[in-house]
Amino acid sequence: MSEGDRQVIVHMVGNAHIDPIWLWTQDEGRAEVLASYRTAASLLRAFEGYAFTSGATVTYRWVAEDDPALFEEIRAAVAAGRWNLVTGWWVQPDCNLPAGESFARHALYGQRYLEAVFGRRARIGYCVDSFGHAGTLPQLLRLGGLDSYVFFRPGPQEKELPVGPFWWEGPDGSRVVACRPPLHYGTPGDVDMAARIAAAASEGTTEALPLTLCFYGVGNHGGGPTRANVAEIAALSAAGGAVRPIFSSPEGYFAAVRALPDTWPVVRDELQHHARGCYSVLSRVKRENRRAEDALVRAERLAALAAAVAGGDPGTERLRHAWEGVLFSQFHDVLAGTSIRDAYEDVWRLYDAAQDTATEVLEGALEVLGARLRVRDEGRPLMVWNPLPWERSDVVRFSLRMTDWRDDFWGQRYPGPPIVTDAEGRRVPARLDGVELDYNTYVVHIEAQVTLPALGAAVYYVEVPETVPPAEEPAVLPADTIANDMLRLRVDPDTGALASLVDVATGREYLAGPASLPLVIDDPSDTWSHNVDAFHDVIGTFRAKGAAALVAEDGVQQTLRVDSAWGRSHITQEYTLYPRQRMVDVTLTIDWHEQLKMLKLAFPLALSQARVTASAPYGWVERGADGQEEPCQAWVDVSGEGAGGALGVCFINDSKYGYDVLHNTFRLSVLRSPVYAFHIPRRMVPGVTYPYIDQGRQVVRLRLLPHEGAWQAVQPVRQSEAFHHPLIPRRVTPRSGTRHSLSLLRISPGDVVLTVVKMAEDGQRLIVRGYETAGRPARLVISSAALGHTWTHTVRPHEVWTLALPLGGGAPIPLNFLEEPVDDHHPSSAQP
Repeated sequence: MSEGDRQVIVHMVGNAHIDPIWLWTQDEGRAEVLASYRTAASLLRAFEGYAFTSGATVTYRWVAEDDPALFEEIRAAVAAGRWNLVTGWWVQPDCNLPAGESFARHALYGQRYLEAVFGRRARIGYCVDSFGHAGTLPQLLRLGGLDSYVFFRPGPQEKELPVGPFWWEGPDGSRVVACRPPLHYGTPGDVDMAARIAAAASEGTTEALPLTLCFYGVGNHGGGPTRANVAEIAALSAAGGAVRPIFSSPEGYFAAVRALPDTWPVVRDELQHHARGCYSVLSRVKRENRRAEDALVRAERLAALAAAVAGGDPGTERLRHAWEGVLFSQFHDVLAGTSIRDAYEDVWRLYDAAQDTATEVLEGALEVLGARLRVRDEGRPLMVWNPLPWERSDVVRFSLRMTDWRDDFWGQRYPGPPIVTDAEGRRVPARLDGVELDYNTYVVHIEAQVTLPALGAAVYYVEVPETVPPAEEPAVLPADTIANDMLRLRVDPDTGALASLVDVATGREYLAGPASLPLVIDDPSDTWSHNVDAFHDVIGTFRAKGAAALVAEDGVQQTLRVDSAWGRSHITQEYTLYPRQRMVDVTLTIDWHEQLKMLKLAFPLALSQARVTASAPYGWVERGADGQEEPCQAWVDVSGEGAGGALGVCFINDSKYGYDVLHNTFRLSVLRSPVYAFHIPRRMVPGVTYPYIDQGRQVVRLRLLPHEGAWQAVQPVRQSEAFHHPLIPRRVTPRSGTRHSLSLLRISPGDVVLTVVKMAEDGQRLIVRGYETAGRPARLVISSAALGHTWTHTVRPHEVWTLALPLGGGAPIPLNFLEEPVDDHHPSSAQP
């Protein structure tokens, strides 16, 4: 090249994209990791200057266990700068569906392991195959020690983005340098490397940007670069020329980028969409994920406080191991619902183990903390725990085994309406929800309306008086309307859907048509729904099979039940109102037997100019009402202008992650029933038996929060936490504690939500984490009578905060996800 000629540098990233589980089981994926890493190590020995890049911390754990000699070779290559660590997370997860705390644990456990075994961490976020990336991720990346991000999906045909690097900025202002490289992360073994390098240079550079990334290596089932690939690159690099490839890594590329003038554009948006069907396919994996995330933080919260207050076991190691199983199950092809059936057998075992661990840790904590409460020898004592750090009035559901009636072989005794009183002898509303016979004794199911202190417990006393057995089954009364002092709802007799939802005080109607209406949608797309933006081909609606029935009407709740059907499938819906509560609970028991169909639940609202706010990992995003399929976490709010002013409805669900809003209609994506792991361009062939997803029974719970004005007024994150963390009842025996109730931790104001209480991984500090949920600054106050301290901290809009609470007093210490101190003014650390 002559002096002054422009040379393009192509940073060649040798990688073996390994799906540790997908169209194969975990055992096969583990074996492929070992084979791919052995190949990579052999190429490092054979070619001077060659560099290899790999992420997913779990893969290094596997190699350390399965081939210690190979692991030591990798450690040496990392130290020499030739084996490049990326991702910093346990796996490359789905980047829309895990809760915010899951991303914190990916960083905590992933980066700590890398630091422990390699003496260094990853700096580059690396989710090259994940199916879209939540708009809240920049802050989470920064808090996990990652200052850059590389991804491939959505592709150029799915979202327009700048060529080369750009600032990706989250709602709180945190930024990472991001890049969507040209081409693809994988190559076939016989790729024409010279042509690929030329294409990367053509697509990935501009006049002001004379460098780009180019990934190469056989992927998915591992493999990585071939000897021919590496030899060809080495020869092309030695030849020089206007386009020169060099062995490099994402970290090398971003270092070169930062040496250039910072004129990068800023993207303040989600990086969406790809494979929108993944938000709703395979209901069980979505439900298990949500339940496991909730169970682990709930158990950890109480165990950490048991350790701080009473010297109990915080369960740190057991919880870490359980989290690692959940994090592995968030791998993008697993949580997305796109793996083969056999692969999920491994996943179900991991979820079961996580639940078992959460239960063990929780029960140990409740035993330690419960010893501090006084319990009289009176009736059937019940200790009820509130796992959330604010006072709650809520329904507690529990069962009592009438073991002292076991000698009633003639069945002459029968439980009557329960009497539940608090420690002061005050009776609280209670109802008998059902009676069943088990091993010659009755088991009574009871619901009671109780009030509990913040993150604490109170003792109640239960009596079940004896009555005469009923002569016949209780009559079920037909009804179509229920009301409390705030809301009145009516059910449509033909569809079984909600016909009306009215504010009792103002008379304002929230619905514009039949709502909670099950829609059947034709869905011939593959498991991922490739090339599909929306699901609108409605081919049917469920119709009521009979009149709605009033199945509960007492001081605890009112409930209407209606059965409906379409094709070979059935749904039972229950609509419930509670006294003095401005909310509607909806429970769907679904028995689904359709194939290549989708089920949505539609809610047309009496508003215009719809504004959509959807939960995202540790935050929320605003979207339009354009009818396209979108991801969400536990809640979505739809607000707009109604007759008489602004109104809206916030929808909370217990296990779903997809929805759409078209004009004024919110539609929750309940399930899809394609074939397991069926990828275009494959076609279905007559005579072949195919396994279809989501066949059979599942239960889905929703909570509707109608409101006037802005959505922030209903505090959807707090409401969602209460929905997902029910009160915890435990039968107890008499004990001589010091008090009848106990509050361990309280937090205010309502817009700042605490999600985590844990002991530090080093065991020396009490750590709390949460986030600001309304988009405005706040003064956080954390108080604990049990610990004898109050702490305050200023929180920025949208901030995810982690604090170490000095138990001897003093100001809280801001931390990142890795439990390291950070700048108080920039909790996501200084920008690069």
